[in-house]
Amino acid sequence: MRDNSEAIALAQGALRVTYDQLNRRANRMARHLVAQGATRGDRIGVHMGRSPDLYAVVLAALKAGGCVVPLDPGHPTEYVGRILHEAGASLVVCDDPGGLPRGAREGALALHDLVRRSEGLDDGDAGRGIGPEDTAFLMYTSGSTGKPKGVRIAHRGLARLGPHNGALDITPQDGLTQSAAFSFAASTIEIWLALLHGATLLPMPPGLPSLPALREAVEERGATVLSLPCGLFNALVDHEPECLRNVRIVLLSGDFPSPAHLRRAMAHTDATLYNGYGCTENSSITALYPLTSADEVDGRGMVPIGKPLPTVTLDVYDPAMRPCGIDEVGELCVGGTGVAQGYAGRPELTAEKFTPAPDGGLLYHTGDLARRTADGDVVLVGRSDSMVKIRGFRVETSAVTLAMRALDGIGDAAVKAFEDDTREKRLVAFYTTRDGTPADPSDLVRRLSEQLPSYMVPSSFRHLEKMPTNVNGKIDRTALILPGSSGTPKQKSTEEKGGTVMQNPLEAVVLQSWIEISGMDDFSTTDSFLGHGGNSLHFVQLASRLQKIFGIEITTESVFRHGTVEQLARFIEETRDQARSTSTSNG
Repeated sequence: MRDNSEAIALAQGALRVTYDQLNRRANRMARHLVAQGATRGDRIGVHMGRSPDLYAVVLAALKAGGCVVPLDPGHPTEYVGRILHEAGASLVVCDDPGGLPRGAREGALALHDLVRRSEGLDDGDAGRGIGPEDTAFLMYTSGSTGKPKGVRIAHRGLARLGPHNGALDITPQDGLTQSAAFSFAASTIEIWLALLHGATLLPMPPGLPSLPALREAVEERGATVLSLPCGLFNALVDHEPECLRNVRIVLLSGDFPSPAHLRRAMAHTDATLYNGYGCTENSSITALYPLTSADEVDGRGMVPIGKPLPTVTLDVYDPAMRPCGIDEVGELCVGGTGVAQGYAGRPELTAEKFTPAPDGGLLYHTGDLARRTADGDVVLVGRSDSMVKIRGFRVETSAVTLAMRALDGIGDAAVKAFEDDTREKRLVAFYTTRDGTPADPSDLVRRLSEQLPSYMVPSSFRHLEKMPTNVNGKIDRTALILPGSSGTPKQKSTEEKGGTVMQNPLEAVVLQSWIEISGMDDFSTTDSFLGHGGNSLHFVQLASRLQKIFGIEITTESVFRHGTVEQLARFIEETRDQARSTSTSNG
């Protein structure tokens, strides 16, 4: 921070915060936290939305010697309570104590109180003797058993993202959007790549950012580096590709990239697109594969994740922990300075997933299946835990997914196993097409049979307008369900669809837009978006489309808040009437 003291560290709206101002503010807050009893190693919960103060509080907790426990205000209070219990947090800093679980409200430190009480305190640097092996973050991920598991990320894991960290080459002239949830590992990429390189961090509005907000960040706020989950990137390419012209770097993560969208993006920008790979257990970003030309996208649906960043190792091992040969599939293991210190309070799980590395450090077993090319690049194949048995044969569904995605005309795909009435499993392929027209199933079977054994060819295919995605932009496999199966809206008669009779002419436009975006053809005006397969990325796309149609501001949050076609149409009508009234009075 001393080297870039007058540079802009944070920019949001009209607010500009220099590195010197951010550092001094964090120092004052840190002294108050110490006065409150914070000691080295204490776990400090941070329950705040994205704002310039969030990053000052995080730095203050670290400067006080604490370990930050990120908490998402958007998560259910019960889930937040479980994390606080697991973490054993000694203090929680929050925007509003009322948003915390009841048992955590007493003793919580509200942001406005922290700011007020730290005013006038010494704003000079004060070291607490923190070393590289001290835990900086305790970041929780969902466990397979439903019990959150806390990943202990060391200071060295964050420090490695600083200068000379490899291909990304972030500069003080760059602006990085910060749109990932603070409790999600992807946020560490955005925050620390900016602050450790003297660049400007651009906090985005709450929730998954809308496409207009991303466009504004690039065209008006000076964003030159975008870190996006693949689903959000695809939506941006489909609806706002022009905004990529002024971007220097796009970092993709979270899923297999769509070659079609990569090609379309390259037609609109000279930016370098990176296919990134990372995991919470390696303090996020781990490997990168740069794409600068459409010629590098081979159409096979398998874009490499490339080579590891400096001070990181990336190796593929067979079940006996012997290095795999070229193109031999094995488990991907990560080593080096980014590897976490294990799981808090979970010694058995830590011993299973973190084993001694040849260099004396730790090796993290990712559970991802991968192979190494002759050029030394790593290519993900799937997950070791996504194996299913089809008529006695072991099938990796990710391999079938990649084969589907590689077919001409297919936009995206996911393959899932379902049990029939006899408890036999069958493969079902969910897919989108580039022109929106369903493919001929017999033709799909024929083409897949040319690449795969017969037991790997799906027995049925379901065409979708859009693939369902979760809040992080990844394909939401839980939303891939068959008609008539549990959780699927049942076919309703006209009489049962109380919202089908349009009460507002705008409802027809909203309903048709939603059906095209979500791919749900059996949907009424009173059905809940969220309760009938809707997700955050759908909301981003719907808000963007309706804003263009009606010429008024419609945010992703508006879709969340007005969660049916009927309610959203009423909101649009009221907003338009208000805009007309304001225009008339001003005229």
